[in-house]
Amino acid sequence: MKTYAPFDENRPKLEKQYENAVFSSKDCWTETQLRQAWDTHKRENPDEDRILSRAFLISLILEHAPVAEEKFNAFPGKFQHYNLLAEDLQAGYELSRKKVPGVVTWAADMKLGIGWMVDRSHVAPDWKNLMKLGLPGLIERAERGTSPFHKAVVMVYKALAEFCRRVASINDNPVYAEIAEHAPKTLHEAFALAYVLHDAIEFAGEEVRTMGRFDEIYIDFYCDDLKAGRLTRESAKELIKYFWIAFYARYQGKRFGKNFCFGPDFNELSYLGMETYYELNTVDPKLSVLVRNDMPQDFAELYARCIRDGRTAIVSLNYDVVVAGLIRHGRTPEDARDFIPIGCYEPAVAGKEVSLSGSTHVYLPIPVLSVIDSGRNYGTFEDFKTGYLEELRRVCTIMRERQTLCDLAWKYVNPVPLLSGTFDSCLEKGRDISDAGALYNTAGCVCSYLADAVDSLEAVRYLVYERKLCTLAELRRILKDNWQGHEKLRAEVLRKSAKWGNNDPRVDSLAVEIASFISELLFKLPNGRGGFYFPSLYGQLVVERGKDIGALPSGRLAGEPMSKNMDAVIGMDRNGITALMDSVLKVDMRQFPCGTCLDIMLHPTSVRGDEGIKILVSLIRTFIAHGGSGIQFNIFDAAVLRDAQVHPEKYANLQVRVCGWNVRFTDLEPAAQETFIRQAEQIA
Repeated sequence: MKTYAPFDENRPKLEKQYENAVFSSKDCWTETQLRQAWDTHKRENPDEDRILSRAFLISLILEHAPVAEEKFNAFPGKFQHYNLLAEDLQAGYELSRKKVPGVVTWAADMKLGIGWMVDRSHVAPDWKNLMKLGLPGLIERAERGTSPFHKAVVMVYKALAEFCRRVASINDNPVYAEIAEHAPKTLHEAFALAYVLHDAIEFAGEEVRTMGRFDEIYIDFYCDDLKAGRLTRESAKELIKYFWIAFYARYQGKRFGKNFCFGPDFNELSYLGMETYYELNTVDPKLSVLVRNDMPQDFAELYARCIRDGRTAIVSLNYDVVVAGLIRHGRTPEDARDFIPIGCYEPAVAGKEVSLSGSTHVYLPIPVLSVIDSGRNYGTFEDFKTGYLEELRRVCTIMRERQTLCDLAWKYVNPVPLLSGTFDSCLEKGRDISDAGALYNTAGCVCSYLADAVDSLEAVRYLVYERKLCTLAELRRILKDNWQGHEKLRAEVLRKSAKWGNNDPRVDSLAVEIASFISELLFKLPNGRGGFYFPSLYGQLVVERGKDIGALPSGRLAGEPMSKNMDAVIGMDRNGITALMDSVLKVDMRQFPCGTCLDIMLHPTSVRGDEGIKILVSLIRTFIAHGGSGIQFNIFDAAVLRDAQVHPEKYANLQVRVCGWNVRFTDLEPAAQETFIRQAEQIA
């Protein structure tokens, strides 16, 4: 068995393995040769099915493009694709516009408060099938079919096997030669196969957002290696570090992170993986922990220590609540129990579901503005609220119409036989996942910025209907003026109007009503791939999207950041963490089976020492026990964050949990940094 230098010795090279890749000229074609072969194929096959033409190009790249020479790396496997795949993806978008008249494959209408897209992310192969069958097994079962889909699957997997042989030869790496010929037998082979397929799928145009349940998928390989003497516990740690650092290296911690899931049944690999994660100390990959009441206390304290000590790229997900939500949305109990987080917090049934969890968005505060801007005179607050809910219904109908065109366009944009060939249902139907080949074809809808919507509705009640400080017409002008000239009234609404996140029964009942309404609406809304909409409740890209949203009745100025995930508006949760959690827990999280998450910020002094670890565990367990769905943490001292702005060179490893992923604090733009500093100052 080939050995490699200690991870720490190679770490600088491994972290830059994508940036500094050097490609071999051995047994490969030049860019000119590849382009000529591709142009010839298109010319000779003008009417070829899109999936077959895409499969041909993927195969051409895998079989003939230059391969990186990186003999220092336990997991080589990069190839030079000369932008051919991206160029063909653009051709796919052009084809989709011809095949599906009227389609716009990505857009956000901020006047309506909706977004829609062909979501080429939030997908994952069936990792268990991959490990069980390996490339030869996947090829063999696809060869039993005769459809264009089956032919495409055979083509790309044969090419991927040949690619593995080329990697093995160029890098003197026998592991890759082995996975070309049979299903993986060792942990190294299993990791290598997962990495190779992951990268091939991503370079082919889809974003694999989860690597599955790490401890469940790889435990048998690990135990077999220990028993056979191929690995020790320490050498397994080294191997995991080599494996995980590749996912950091791809984007340098500046994208959404690669999700590895732990639990709900914990084993020796769970502990080993979490220890390794602590030692690795980088923003990517990120981890999801599936929590039940029976989670061992020592494991809970192990990952709480990671969080407390700045390794905050971990979200705790309530296994039982997620399963119950999936069943409510139509999964069988058996399938629901086999979910994996497919993005930040969003679940999907492993190997059976394509949820496209980020395909549509509803920005909950914007319909409040639409109702105000309508010019209608609502006599009571109940009438106004009804108008808001009906506006939500209207914009969701428009969103569905536009997203349906995207659903129909996906198979022309980017069929993905590399991914679909691992799905049993795709093989049975002879259809790609882009063509509704999965068993469950749901369409995610992210319902965003609940706190801003609730605070705005409550502000309308306070200003217009209770205190009668202004009329709706006057409020409309005030918002168009961005509160300029109305500073006294703005101070009144900021200070005296009740806010979400303080365990206020009346405000919280508004949140519950809005959540129940939008959830029921989306549950019954069919998509364009034979499934239904799959609602989540969280807010992300709070700075970026906030720039596009005007002034709100809550006192928020135009362009300011929005509320994050299930949190209160920054600075508006005035009664502490317990009150915030109480407000959030009044919402039935099962109504949002595509995911919700609460972000908690703590001061370092509150979780100091061994007792602090127990406090963190207690917070997680309490939230889960009372029906919370997802919870994650940032632990900051505002003074440290301010210093990091001035002296970024001193804080290279300062991580921040942005929404559902981590980045380095020093990589955030100043406006985003300020949102965290404001929160940290509130708890100082």
